[in-house]
Amino acid sequence: MRSSSKKRLATAVILIILLAGLCLYYQENYQKHTNYPDTTMILAHYPLGEYVSVSGEVKSVYPCGFELEDTGMNQKVNYSVESSTSVSVGDNVGVMGVLEPSYHVKEYKIIVISNWSYQFMLIRSFLAILFLAWLFNRYWYFNPKKMEFRRRK
Repeated sequence: MRSSSKKRLATAVILIILLAGLCLYYQENYQKHTNYPDTTMILAHYPLGEYVSVSGEVKSVYPCGFELEDTGMNQKVNYSVESSTSVSVGDNVGVMGVLEPSYHVKEYKIIVISNWSYQFMLIRSFLAILFLAWLFNRYWYFNPKKMEFRRRK
């Protein structure tokens, strides 16, 4: 292995370690920088009467609201959301509102991502990744001996 290959490998390892460190730092300090408590904070300390931000999948719909299932922290929490917004079972919903007793949330702001829209987004992203991989492979190739990408001629 030549000197330049060793330098590239060392640089790649250092960059990956730095990226992993930043990811761990973000994960550990995420809750400190949120404006509103989420399910993790609600389970730890029930902030009754405060604004909270919860999200999850709609499990059932009522005339004056719906039931939202949040599976954060590998624990299922069912919220009863009071809202006039039209949602369907299976939609992904983000709700900001006031937390009341028995996991009841009075909606202040809501974001609804319909189930078909979410699936369409996943399919569209997958196709874009395939196209970009094809495009990259068309113009570049990897040389394992030198540990580098080379432009095709």
